[in-house]
Amino acid sequence: MTFPQTGLWRHHDRLPVRDAAAVVTLGEGDTPVIDISATVGAAVGLRRLWLKCEDRNPTGSFKARIAAVAYALVRERGLAGAVGTSSGNGGAAAAAYAAAAGSRAVLFTLSDTVAAKLREIVAVGGIACRVTGVGHDAASTRTVADLIAAAAAQAGCYPLLTGFHYAPEAMTGVQTIAYELAEQTPYATRVYLPVGGGGLLTGVHRGYRDLAGPQPMLIGVQPAGAGSLRAAVEGHPEGIAGQVTTAVSGLQMAALFDAVGAPEALRATGGHDVAVPDTAIEAAQALLARFGLLVEPAGATALAGAIADLAAGRLDPDEPIVVVATGAGHKDTAALDRLVAARLDAAWPDDATVVPTITPDEVPERLAQLLGGRP
Repeated sequence: MTFPQTGLWRHHDRLPVRDAAAVVTLGEGDTPVIDISATVGAAVGLRRLWLKCEDRNPTGSFKARIAAVAYALVRERGLAGAVGTSSGNGGAAAAAYAAAAGSRAVLFTLSDTVAAKLREIVAVGGIACRVTGVGHDAASTRTVADLIAAAAAQAGCYPLLTGFHYAPEAMTGVQTIAYELAEQTPYATRVYLPVGGGGLLTGVHRGYRDLAGPQPMLIGVQPAGAGSLRAAVEGHPEGIAGQVTTAVSGLQMAALFDAVGAPEALRATGGHDVAVPDTAIEAAQALLARFGLLVEPAGATALAGAIADLAAGRLDPDEPIVVVATGAGHKDTAALDRLVAARLDAAWPDDATVVPTITPDEVPERLAQLLGGRP
C-alpha cells in the first residue's frame, strides 16, 4: 500500500507516520489560496493580498491536519484512541477522524465552547465534557492539560492537545500549511496567523524552516482580550494574570501551549505580535462575508491584524501578504446572527418576512418584482 499523492499525505516523507496502511484521510490539505486584492484588499488599501483558506478542510478548520496525523499514529501504534482538550475545532476534528479510524476521541472542552462545535463533536461519536477555567485562566489551562497528557499516556491513548509541547508528532500536520504556501505564494513576504495556543504559528515556522529556503515574516495576531502571546514575548510564558476577556471562540487562551515556539517564530522571521479588539475581528469577518468568504471570527483574526498593521504604518500597502483563515463560518452561530443583524439592521425575524414562503403560482409575480420585469 502506498501513501496518497494528494493533500496532506503527499508530504508523508516529512511526517512521522511510516505505515501507509495506517493513514486516515478525509481529504485534508491542499487548501486553496485566493487572491482577494481586488475585493477585500481594495476595500482596506492592501493591494497584494491573498487568503489561505484553511476553512476548506474536511472538518472546517486547520485542526483536521493535526487529527489526521494523530489518528494515523493511533492506528500505527495500536493505541486505544486519543484524549485532549479543545475550544471546539480541535475536538470536532478529533471526533471525525476517530470515527474514520474506527477509534475513539475523548475531549475536555472550554466551559463556553460554542454549541455548534459541541454538536460537531457529538454528532460523529466523540465524547465531550466541559471544564470550567480551561482556556480562560492560565493555571487551570496548564493544570488540566498536564493532567490529560499524563492520563492519556497511562491509558494507552494519544495526547491530542494541539500544541508542540504536548503532541509534537501530530502537530507536524500544521507544518504542511507552510509547505503548501511555499508552492502557492513563494512571493509572499508576510504571513499573518491567528494565535490561540500558539501551535499554528509554531508549526508554520517549523514548516518553512524544514524547506531551508527564504522565510516570510510571520505575524501572530491575538484578540486584545487574550494577550498570552504578548506575555510570552515579554518573558512570561506562564500566561496572563486573571481571565481572558475576548469572546472570539478558539482564541480564548490565557496561556500558550507553545509558549517557547510561538515567540521564537516571531524572532526568527523578524515578525511581531498584533493585538486587536474583538470589534475589529468582527469587522474583518463582515468584510470577508461581503465578498462571499464566510469564516468564523477566529478565521478573520489574521486579516484584522493586517488591517491594524496597515493603519499603524507597520505594513506597506504594496507588500505581498497572506492572511490565514482558520475556521468556517458555520461553526459560530452567534457570529452569524451578528452578520445577519448587520445586513437587515435587525435580528433575524421570527416571521421570516425577509425570506417569505410563496406558492408556485406566485413565482412569476415575485420574479417580476425582484428582477424588474426581466426574464
